[in-house]
Amino acid sequence: MQIRKGKDRIVLILPLLGTTIKFPIIHFFIAVRYFFYWKKRGYLKEYFSWPIETSGVRGFLFGGLSANWNEFLFYWKTRNPFLQPTYFSFFGLLNIQRYGEPCQLQAVDLWCQLYELTSGKVFDDSHHFANPRNFCFCNRKLRMLDYGSGRSHGVITQYGTKIVELFNPVYCWEEEKKKLKE
Repeated sequence: MQIRKGKDRIVLILPLLGTTIKFPIIHFFIAVRYFFYWKKRGYLKEYFSWPIETSGVRGFLFGGLSANWNEFLFYWKTRNPFLQPTYFSFFGLLNIQRYGEPCQLQAVDLWCQLYELTSGKVFDDSHHFANPRNFCFCNRKLRMLDYGSGRSHGVITQYGTKIVELFNPVYCWEEEKKKLKE
C-alpha cells in the first residue's frame, strides 16, 4: 500500500486489490484565512461564483470533492478508452479507481509525444498533461489517472482515442530530435 498526496486529494494505492481510493482534502483553515483577507478588500463576491476554481474559498473547501465527482461523472458519461476507469464515487467524498502500473516515462518524453498527438491542445491543461504521475499503463496502453479538472475534458474527448491507439511507450524526445536533424 502507498499513500500519495496531491494539492486537493489523498490517494491510497492498493496494487494487490487492483484499486486506488481517492479522498478530498478540505483546506478549512486556509479557506477561513482567505475568506477574511478578501472580505477586507471587497473582492468576496467573485470567490463564491460558479464554477468552483482551484483558488478562492470554495476551491480550498470543495476543490478535491469537485475533482472526485467530476472524474466519476466524466468517466461514466464518456467511457473514453484513455481514462483509467473510476468505478464508484460517494458524491466525491471517496472515489474508487482501477489501479494501473505507474508511468515511468520522463516528463519531457511524455509531454512532447502528447503535444504531437494532440496538435498542441495539451496546453489547455498543461498542469495535468505534463506530469507522468497523472498517467499509468494498462496492457501497454497509456491511461490518464487524474482527470477531475474540466480543462482536461475537451482534450480527452477530442484526442483520447487517438492517444490510446498511437502512443509509443518507448518514445524518446532526444532520439526524435536526432531524426529531425538528419
